[in-house]
Amino acid sequence: MVFAKSIRFKITILYMAILAVTLTSFSGMLYHNVSTGLHENMDTLLKSSAGGVEQAIDTYWQASNIEAIERGEKPEALRKRRNYNFSKIAHRWVKQESTDPRLLDIIIQIFDTDGNAIASSKNTQNISKIPDSDFISVLQGKPRFDTINSNGAFEAMKLRIFTTPVFEGEKVAYIVQVASPLSSIEVALNKLKVTLFILFPLTVLITGVMGAFLAKATLHPVDSMIHTIHQITAENMKLRLKVPETKDEIQHLAETFNDMLKRLESAFSSQRRLFENLSHELKTPLTILKGEFEVVLRKLRTQEEYKDTLASALEEINRIAKLAENLLLLARFDSKESFPEKRALELNALTQAVINNIKGLAELKNIRMNFKKAGSDMLLTGDESQLKTLILNILDNAVKYTPNNGIINIALYKDDAATAKISIDDNGVGIPGEELAHVFDRFYRADKSRNSTGFGLGLSIAKSIAEAHKGAIDVKSKPSGGTIFTISLPLS
Repeated sequence: MVFAKSIRFKITILYMAILAVTLTSFSGMLYHNVSTGLHENMDTLLKSSAGGVEQAIDTYWQASNIEAIERGEKPEALRKRRNYNFSKIAHRWVKQESTDPRLLDIIIQIFDTDGNAIASSKNTQNISKIPDSDFISVLQGKPRFDTINSNGAFEAMKLRIFTTPVFEGEKVAYIVQVASPLSSIEVALNKLKVTLFILFPLTVLITGVMGAFLAKATLHPVDSMIHTIHQITAENMKLRLKVPETKDEIQHLAETFNDMLKRLESAFSSQRRLFENLSHELKTPLTILKGEFEVVLRKLRTQEEYKDTLASALEEINRIAKLAENLLLLARFDSKESFPEKRALELNALTQAVINNIKGLAELKNIRMNFKKAGSDMLLTGDESQLKTLILNILDNAVKYTPNNGIINIALYKDDAATAKISIDDNGVGIPGEELAHVFDRFYRADKSRNSTGFGLGLSIAKSIAEAHKGAIDVKSKPSGGTIFTISLPLS
């Protein structure tokens, strides 16, 4: 039952069904063409034989006429139509020539214009006379073919008959009828039927067996892939399928599945790191909350001490709430649930507004922020709130890692007719080359001590927002040489 539901079985049955239909059509056309060809050959033979009979009788008649003229007979006696002498000549020729080996399978009859047989070969006994309706059409000069069942000695035998008029002047002088049994054709067609009947199922069966072996050989790499897939678990995500060098869909399937495994492995690793980092990030504020509450509960405190403890607890709770909010936002971006509420925006004004919001934070470290606007309006369609968050997160990161009395240069310009660029260049501590590839990872921070504020989600959120707006973020840096973040956004 399992094999009957397999693709191999279905392919084999489908292949056999297609072959059966093809062979049936081919056999039908072959039989029809052979049958048509044999009957056409028979008709050609009968026409040729009738013409030979006519020419031979005419030769006999002309020889007889020469003798008649020498005897001084009148011209009327030379006519074939209803002439006793012609009937004798025709009868004599048929009697002499019917034993010719070339005419052994040919039945010959000569009729006068009244439909009476004036000469016939000896094997024409009990053959039906020409029907009146057929005889009239022949007298009108129309040769005809007929297929009849013979009587008497030829009972149950089919005959193919050709009947043609012979003219003398404009009138029919006599009628030649030749016939031949169709037994040889029927025997040949019956043999063809038997051959096709035997070969048809045999061919389908043999081809089906061969097709099953071919299907098994073709799908063998799939069986191997299934075996490997059963071994893949969450703890064994590095296992990969063996890619067959077949240059076909199966190779493409294996490569695609390996790509999927690679993405899944990356997702599992990212998820594992997410939980590890999340537990680490939550551990600090929860430990602080636990310690402060334990200290407060050991003995009665003054109102100011209770107030300070609650303020500290509220600060830690706000950190946890901010972490949850950022994680929820990233989850929505990952699941494509956070769709930008797009509307027309002017990027010069939007960037200036964000700079104004963060300028107070920069002034605490005496950092100078220089903004070079674009020479013309930079119009784009996007979500104002998300784009502000994007620019704010990059600027916040620049302020955080720029030393006191540093400089942050912001420039807005067009890269081409369809793309806007926002360059944010600081002279901070920079990022080591081996860490550049991870700056957009969640919970990643260059400060491994994790003592710096924030959770390492700002750049990851910024990247997700840029990609949601069909844009991108590029970063270049070197240790102690500052960092340049470049935001690319499509213009309207």
